[in-house]
Amino acid sequence: MRFWNKSLMARLVTYFLALSAIGVTVTTVITLAIVRNALTRSIYDRLEAVATLKEDELNRWVNDQRDEIAYLVVAPDLRADIQILSSAEEDSAKYVAAHDSILELLVEEMESHPPFSEMFLMSSVGGKVLVSTEKGNEGQYRVSDSYYTQGRLDTYIQNVYTSPQTGQPAMTISAPLRDAGGNLLGVLALHVNLERLDSIILQRAGLGNTGETYIVDRFNNFISAARSGEREYPRGVHTQGIDTALRGEDGLAQYTNYGGVPVIGVFRWMDDRDMALLAEISQQEALAPIQRVAATILASGLAIAALLALGVYLISQQIARPLLAINAAANQMAAGSLNTRAPELTQDEIGTLAISFNAMAGQIHQLVNGLEQRVAERTAELRAASQQNEKRALDLQTISEISRAISSEQGLEKLLPLITKVVSERFGYYHVGIFLLDEAANFANLRAANSPGGQRMLERGHRLEIGQVGIVGKVASTSQPRIALNVGEDAVYFNNPDLPETRSEMALPMTVASKIIGVLDVQSLEPSAFTNEDVSTLSILADQIGIAIENARLLEATRRSLTEAETVYRQYMQREWLRFSAEQKLTGFRYANGSSDPLQVPVELGEIAHVMEDGKIHQKEAGGEQDLAQLAVPVKMRGEVIGLLNILMPGKQRWTDDDIDIIEAVAERVALSIENARLFQTTANRAERERVISNIASKISGNIRMENILQTTAQELSQALGSSDVLIQLQAPKQAPEEQA
Repeated sequence: MRFWNKSLMARLVTYFLALSAIGVTVTTVITLAIVRNALTRSIYDRLEAVATLKEDELNRWVNDQRDEIAYLVVAPDLRADIQILSSAEEDSAKYVAAHDSILELLVEEMESHPPFSEMFLMSSVGGKVLVSTEKGNEGQYRVSDSYYTQGRLDTYIQNVYTSPQTGQPAMTISAPLRDAGGNLLGVLALHVNLERLDSIILQRAGLGNTGETYIVDRFNNFISAARSGEREYPRGVHTQGIDTALRGEDGLAQYTNYGGVPVIGVFRWMDDRDMALLAEISQQEALAPIQRVAATILASGLAIAALLALGVYLISQQIARPLLAINAAANQMAAGSLNTRAPELTQDEIGTLAISFNAMAGQIHQLVNGLEQRVAERTAELRAASQQNEKRALDLQTISEISRAISSEQGLEKLLPLITKVVSERFGYYHVGIFLLDEAANFANLRAANSPGGQRMLERGHRLEIGQVGIVGKVASTSQPRIALNVGEDAVYFNNPDLPETRSEMALPMTVASKIIGVLDVQSLEPSAFTNEDVSTLSILADQIGIAIENARLLEATRRSLTEAETVYRQYMQREWLRFSAEQKLTGFRYANGSSDPLQVPVELGEIAHVMEDGKIHQKEAGGEQDLAQLAVPVKMRGEVIGLLNILMPGKQRWTDDDIDIIEAVAERVALSIENARLFQTTANRAERERVISNIASKISGNIRMENILQTTAQELSQALGSSDVLIQLQAPKQAPEEQA
């Protein structure tokens, strides 16, 4: 804004002109608003009147059709004919005459009432179409249609719906035919032609050139025979007015219609007809008078504004120079010339403004210089933080790759060297060592290292006393990470002659379940090679290494336990089978020529001896026609050989794979059956022992005399052990020394 005065009086004149312009503008806006509201209200009233007229005319038209069918169902001739149709055979003359009589009546009604598109009579049961003005529909069943089910009860109007027969919008009115006793004879129905409905709704009376009325069903579809073929709205038509009316609300509003045209509309829900009625007119046509009034007022306002602007411009020519100078200085500062100052040409308020502007410019100059310095510092900090984050992300990715690499190795002796090798390669440390604590937690023993010096330390069994020697010993004692940025200045650092090139060292505890199991030691050739961020990152790796070591230990312990358990079980199986075989006094059976004989002594010749030794299948092919082919298959129970099947076959040159598979399967079943028999026998023996013990206990529990108890016990034991001699002797109590004296 350039129109300023150099004195207070001149500024007051300028403000007055501005207020005058504002007053003219506000008056114009208010006038337009009043005119617009009045015109809009009159349009709403006109649309309301049109909608009410359309609704009344539509209801009157529907009621006329309902009254017509109500008149027909009480016609005596129709009742008589429907009774004949209900009782006579379809091919009888009476049936045909009654059918033709009803059809003639319906056709006459159709001709005298153009709105009817079809009239038909349905049976009282099953909804069968007995007579129809559309011959092709006779014989069809409408038992599930609403106009049939509801028409059996009373006169029913099925509001506009899409006909399943024609696919067009339809309205159906039905009514029951009853005899004098009130019994249902049938249902008379008529389909109404919607062309008359269109003529009522689509008439533009009182709506100008763009106004229209239309109706929409509850599924957002136009109800109009003229629009039934349109496919512009396959998902229904939606506008503010339609959606509000379908919610059962009446109202008026300004919105965009289905064609994308801004309209003023009135909408209402016709509950009796299950449809929405809308009356709309385009806003452009309805509000055209406002535009003409607005043009007149705007022209007057522009003329007044032009006169005011001319007067202000003439006055501002005298006072613009100081303001232009200040404006030029401000533009130069905005362009980056912070040393620019405004000339102080006057002593009035504008001069004061120039002085204030120059003071502000100086402060801005100082502030910008300070901000540039701080931005540079902050940029450097952000760059360093970004580099640090990138390094940490790379380290975490490396740790993940290391974890995947070591997760495939389970043996501790291979796992530890693999860890030191991979960590050294991925992080670039020249020495990586893994120390594990001994069971007494007194020493940290070096178990793996990647460097040549570390290999020499491994050869001589290098270890460090916990809490006493070196950074590793300190970390093993405190369970806290430690860094020696310069090993020459660290009092705790252990100067190792095998690693003379070390300049910085970091030791990290390896913990599992809050218990330290060892120390990860990494050393670098560069001083100050480690940071606190490295400690945070590599501590994750140390914990994962600790878990991997502990898992390897647990796996080795599990394998040892499994081996011991298998050994004990084999010993138990051997002992039990020796005992069972001795108890059964049975070595085996020999089956030949249709008879079986028990073996008196074990056979340990030929292939049989080999099978008992190595537990594998042995076979021998026949040397000639008189020779026998032999197949010896071990009988195993849980990996232990408990017997064998030895089969001799005359005239067989060699054993096939199928033969061997069958005999192996039989051997497995034999082993399982024998084991079940042994377990059953063991259980039976244990049960017998328990029975004998229980029997003896029950017999002696009823005695209270010592002699009877001992005698009964001896007798029962003798009987249970097969008439054995039983001696029960009681130990005499020892006398105290004073009693002997």
